[in-house]
Amino acid sequence: MKRSLFSPAKRAIIIGMDGASMELVNNMIEWGHTPNMQRLRDNGVYRPMIGVFPTLTPPGWTALSTGSWPGTHAVMDFNIRALGKELDETVWGINTGLCQSEYLWNLVERAGCRPILVKWEMSWPPTVKTGIQVEGTGPGVSNHHQIAGYHLFVAGKWAPHPIGGQRDPETLDPSALQKIKHIDSVTINFIDESKWEGTLPLSNKPVLEVELTIQPLARGRGNMNRGKTGEPKSFFGLILASGDDGYDSIKIYSSRSCDDVVAELGVGDWSEWWLDTFVIDGNDVEGYVRMKLITLTSTADAFELFVPQIWPRTDYTVPSDIATAIDKHVGSFLQNPARDALGQVDDDTYFELLDYHHQRLADVATYLANDNEWDVLMVETHAPDYASHFFLSQADEISGASQETIHRCREGLRRTYESVDSMIGQIAELADAETVVLICADHGGTPNQFRAVDIEKVLEETGFIVKLQNGDIDWAQTRAMNVGLVHIFINLVGREPNGIVAPDDYEATQHEIIAALHAYSDPETSRHPFSLAVTREDAEMLNLHGDLVGDVVYALRPEFDGAHGKQLPSVSFGIGGQHSTFILSGAGVRQGIALERQVRVVDVAPTLCYLLGLPMPTNVEGGVVYEALEDPNWHLTKLLELE
Repeated sequence: MKRSLFSPAKRAIIIGMDGASMELVNNMIEWGHTPNMQRLRDNGVYRPMIGVFPTLTPPGWTALSTGSWPGTHAVMDFNIRALGKELDETVWGINTGLCQSEYLWNLVERAGCRPILVKWEMSWPPTVKTGIQVEGTGPGVSNHHQIAGYHLFVAGKWAPHPIGGQRDPETLDPSALQKIKHIDSVTINFIDESKWEGTLPLSNKPVLEVELTIQPLARGRGNMNRGKTGEPKSFFGLILASGDDGYDSIKIYSSRSCDDVVAELGVGDWSEWWLDTFVIDGNDVEGYVRMKLITLTSTADAFELFVPQIWPRTDYTVPSDIATAIDKHVGSFLQNPARDALGQVDDDTYFELLDYHHQRLADVATYLANDNEWDVLMVETHAPDYASHFFLSQADEISGASQETIHRCREGLRRTYESVDSMIGQIAELADAETVVLICADHGGTPNQFRAVDIEKVLEETGFIVKLQNGDIDWAQTRAMNVGLVHIFINLVGREPNGIVAPDDYEATQHEIIAALHAYSDPETSRHPFSLAVTREDAEMLNLHGDLVGDVVYALRPEFDGAHGKQLPSVSFGIGGQHSTFILSGAGVRQGIALERQVRVVDVAPTLCYLLGLPMPTNVEGGVVYEALEDPNWHLTKLLELE
């Protein structure tokens, strides 16, 4: 099967921004922070786009990439109901093998064309056959490739940099592990010269030594790590005073030999990346290491040194030799710009890494596009979602945060979107007159107002969940259980291993749960936080159907949710909202138009296919956004021209 020779567009560039609401993007444009997005918006069409429910990464990106709703593609959540198991057992949703619909990139290949994917969300394990793929596993720590997550070595008078307020749980924000130790405490000692070989560096104060141990697989998501066991690897730092003002620098060595120096840092300095070898499951793995000396006082009573994610030299691309080409022509890759260290390191350090991350994504995309034949280029950044979970939460006055915190959060949003916009500008330069460019998102993000509702506590307070004294679920008395973000399953006889609700009581129990949610009053505000509660049958109106859908599906009002997830996809709240970003510009697209009619996330793939003259993906449920097109009937126009 081939594409049409007469299509309005010959190529497509798709740039995805996880968690970027059209509401906030429009604000960023109006505030002057994103000139490249503004140019594409002003020269094309745009509209707040209706996404999926729940407003969440796995169902959202899968819907955008397939043109089908979650009830059809079956990637419902990060944590999906494990049919036939206890109700608290789930299946991890970052897995293309779960998807029941055809991906856009596979459709492109089926039509004899070539896709390039650069960190495209929810695309791993790879399904590309003739195209190119770089990474694509998921947000932050959710990846199969990193050698080690960040290390933050601290000693003495150190303190974190929290934003305050509530944190979204890992079920919603798996890019930030929360039940781990976030720092690596070290001890600074006077050097024992007998342990060192060679001539020690000069110092105006006694040389101090600190051992910095990298733990492979540290701060990775356990179910996505590349191995089981990593061997610790130590580096050795000598803390020095170059003048009379006290300690001011550190030299890093790969061993206690003065010939093995790998970096020399003053306060605030980053090292260059260097290639090193680590051992995971008994095998050597090469990866890139970089360090920053964030803090060192003149008396060395405060010390802070940061090591970002250690990324491998190979084994993260399809075909495999693409990683070697990137290593040779571009340099070290970086999948996670230390999102999980936000609140631990200072904001400047995070944004220095974020800018590097975006520059690297743009450089990799540019190199691959210039060095290979391609028809569709897809690049994704998760940075807006990182900002939603950390900065957006208190960037609006409705959060009740102090003016100092609001200012810090607004700055965090500005710097995030400026960094994304710079990446977009470079990638968009690849477009010619026959290229269509799409800027899109899977869901949005909103600021916080009230404490988020804990659905498990609500079900426990209303008597549907009963727990034993040790905190475990008492299945003999529990009638219903929350699964994933928005689903409640009844503990049904004959369906669940320890079901107690008789089939004859099924519908009555559904309605009892719905009534309890609607009647529930938040104890702190006396408000009713549930905006919606429906039966599985009625959830079809939310494009949810099948056995993976809860017996009851519910939604929260935005003021009682976190950044996103349980809110309806039509919400606007404060400076943000849940409408996904949709900006379409270039070949075959009208110019300077704010679309009036509805655009849905499932409309993205069929609209691009129509512009490119491609067939539609299998199971597509969306439609073509004809209002966006210069000639909605271009295929008929071409036929008439041929007569």
